[in-house]
Amino acid sequence: MRYLPVVVLACCAIVAAAADVPLGQVVAVEDQAVTVRFDAAARVAPGQMIALFGPGRVVKHPLTGKVVTEQRRLLAKGQVIGVLDDGALRLRLTWLDDGAQPAKDWDAVPLPGEAAPNAPPVNSGPLPAIAAVAGGTVSVRIPVIDPDSDPLWFSWSLTGPAGQSGFLDALVTTVPENAWTVPVPTGEASVAVRVVATDLWGQQATWLLSATSGGEADPRRQRRVFARFGGEQEPLWTRIAWIDDGSWCGVDDDGRVYRVDPGWLQASLILPAGAVGRAVAVVGRARDLYVLDRDKLAVQVFGESRQLRRSMGGLGDPWDLAVAGDGTVFVADQKAGGVMVFDASGRFRARLGRLGDDGFTEVTRVCALPAGGVAVLDAKARRLHRYDEALRRLDAWNITGDPQIAPVDIAAHPRGLLVLLSDGSIQVYGPRGMVSETWKATSGGSEAAIALASAPSGVVHVVFARGRLVRLSADGRQNAVRGAGLTNRFRRIVVDGAGTIWGADSDERRLYGHDVYGWRTQSLGGSQRQGGPLSSLGAFAVQPNGSALVALDPDKRVAVRLAASAAGGAPIIFGGQGTNLGQFRDPIAVAVDEAGRSYILDEDLYRVSVFDANGQFLFAFGERGTQPHQFDEPTLIAVAPRGDAAFVFDEDRYEVKKFALDHAARQARHVGTGGGKGDDPGRFRKPVEMCVDRFGYLHIIDSDRGNWQVLDFRGQNLLPLHVIPFKDELRGATTGWVNPDGIAWLLAAGSIVGLR
Repeated sequence: MRYLPVVVLACCAIVAAAADVPLGQVVAVEDQAVTVRFDAAARVAPGQMIALFGPGRVVKHPLTGKVVTEQRRLLAKGQVIGVLDDGALRLRLTWLDDGAQPAKDWDAVPLPGEAAPNAPPVNSGPLPAIAAVAGGTVSVRIPVIDPDSDPLWFSWSLTGPAGQSGFLDALVTTVPENAWTVPVPTGEASVAVRVVATDLWGQQATWLLSATSGGEADPRRQRRVFARFGGEQEPLWTRIAWIDDGSWCGVDDDGRVYRVDPGWLQASLILPAGAVGRAVAVVGRARDLYVLDRDKLAVQVFGESRQLRRSMGGLGDPWDLAVAGDGTVFVADQKAGGVMVFDASGRFRARLGRLGDDGFTEVTRVCALPAGGVAVLDAKARRLHRYDEALRRLDAWNITGDPQIAPVDIAAHPRGLLVLLSDGSIQVYGPRGMVSETWKATSGGSEAAIALASAPSGVVHVVFARGRLVRLSADGRQNAVRGAGLTNRFRRIVVDGAGTIWGADSDERRLYGHDVYGWRTQSLGGSQRQGGPLSSLGAFAVQPNGSALVALDPDKRVAVRLAASAAGGAPIIFGGQGTNLGQFRDPIAVAVDEAGRSYILDEDLYRVSVFDANGQFLFAFGERGTQPHQFDEPTLIAVAPRGDAAFVFDEDRYEVKKFALDHAARQARHVGTGGGKGDDPGRFRKPVEMCVDRFGYLHIIDSDRGNWQVLDFRGQNLLPLHVIPFKDELRGATTGWVNPDGIAWLLAAGSIVGLR
């Protein structure tokens, strides 16, 4: 190891001992960053401060003029933010002397005793290139560290053509890794994965990872369930809580404990039968699960493999549970008359407050505070009691507002202490106990709000009676809802390229959009009696890029184009009753291509009418008869996303007819016919949906056969490729949809199941 023989720290008057100070050198210089290399034996860690010395005063011999000593001068300081593959260190410059410009061969000396300023997350290595087979799923990981070892959370998004970017398994994680379901390439710009890392201080770093997809996925590949929501699959939540691994946990109204992954793709029962009696609250910390059990009057702590690690008993009437970052456990115990405090090992430590004493009238909720200490909700007295990290009592705060609207829960949030009221209002209390903001959550019904949960990112979940959940962004804007029963009235679904799942409520004449994670995010249409555009609601289809839907109104014999965002403008109504071109007698099915053209199948007129994105009639094809280009009993239509081919199912003959579309000439040409009645591959019983993906493969879901067939009809003949039976976890599926990337979503008893 090389050592600095003589170093004079002119700026801070520190003289480094020659025997114990490792010396490194600057080997590369960038804007606000340098690369330093030490000998292999030097122990320098990320986050450590490094002093950088450049040319200083030179002392020469008075007779010979030769240099005797060089007094190097401290010109900069930097913090180690990463270790490169070759062992060199990357430094973020935190101080630079006036006029100094870092250069190669500057000397570097560690400053082990100097505290570093808080640094944002930084890159710890080269960014990976992402490549995957189209339609498949690939793991995406970024090389990142926080120099101060602060915990990080990561926000993920995709950039690329609308509806042609695939989807991520989660939008927020606590690890720098995610799974990306890759889209089918369309010749447009490649997709990029954008990741924003945020530390506890709000400091951020952003990465943009280029991503390309290519190759043709094997349509015969095995499919697996990756998402399930809606119907009876949604627990009837009474409490939920964020876990510090990025997932969520909660209990239902039967006292069972569930976990959902960071993306909320599925909920799973995580504690075996008999592990707990009746859970009323649950908290996740450091891979442990803390469960408040009212039957056993104890806090049960389960490890990562869900084995019981310890139990904190002796409770009387426990209502709520909170766990601090150091493992201190707080339990709101109504019978004990206060908050029971246990240390991390489970030993009883103290009791805070007492009924009738210290202003307590009841103890309903507790909340561990980020800076230490605990807040206690006294709902009856409408007061917030607070204790600091040493459990010393602080001033209590009064809860303002209508005294008839009860406070029901509290939670810590980056903007302050949240108080949930039974009407769904959320008050944000600042450091002085004053309400700085008021948010509003609504479930869409008359249910009362009963619980609240907040993640470090600021995302808030509100639990309403009957298990419905409402999600709010970090600034308090409601953006989604979910819960049991939301999809029970769906009889059909369609899915766009972004994974948005659309279902219809025919009674309300509304179309509801759910994101790939199961959250209801959009609502379109509505009854004419309530100011909406629909008198009735029949078949509907979504544009592959997700920008619009087209719904049929059988009563009015019209089609209604609905923009999927408010910026898309007013609904466009086209068609009308009649037999002329552009009119309908019995419109029963519709498809939409990437260009926004609508293809509407009329069963009584035995034809398909084609309209542009503005509802203007373009051309029609088909007629009644037994010739190859004619129909006997047409019931389903599917169109290739590019709009170059259309497929019509004739139920009387159990056949699929393919037509090549020429939009310039405004005509369709029959290409081939395939199928027939039966149970063999390539034959049909009762097809209920027919879709075409971007590869050109045809997908048919058959309710009588109970399966999904993948067919190759890209040429003149229909060739069966793969048959996927609905059995085991898919048993009971009655219909579904395949999105443009070949991802299937099935509907069974109100539950929506995703396969990829």
